[in-house]
Order: sequence, then C-alpha cells, then structure tokens
Amino acid sequence: MAIYTRTRPTYKATFDLARQLSPRDQRRLLAELAKLSGVKLVAPNRTTRAIQLGRNLADQIRTELQSVKMPSLDEAMRQLRGRSWS
Repeated sequence: MAIYTRTRPTYKATFDLARQLSPRDQRRLLAELAKLSGVKLVAPNRTTRAIQLGRNLADQIRTELQSVKMPSLDEAMRQLRGRSWS
C-alpha cells in the first residue's frame, strides 16, 4: 500500500507561481507544456466588451438566483445524500 506524504499544489498556487515568471520564462513554460500534452494556456480576454459581457451575464445570473427559493447548504445536502450529511 502506498502512502503519499506530499500534497499536490493547488491549481491556484501553481498559477500564481507561473505568473511570477518573467514573460520570456512564461513563454518557455508554455512551449514545454505544449510538448508534454494537449495543454493550452490562454490569457483571459480583457477587452472592454468582454468585461461588459461578463458583468451582464453576472447580473442575469444574480437576477435568476434571486427568483429561486434555494434551501440552505445543509438542507440541500440532506436532500441529496440523506441523513449521512451532518
């Protein structure tokens, strides 16, 4: 039986470390990842139009969520899993 003592870094921790690299090293890292697998890293679209579309979508989602009566997390988990959620 294998016992793992090291924890894997989270995606956020790995992403934060990659962002600390110089732009040149970021390009080199991206090129190396592309060699290993079908990994594709793309910078987020930060245009004014994309930001506005994102805000509009967030407003639509907030409006939709306000109109739905949602149970608390505990109630939802009890419904989904039964009494084992405590």
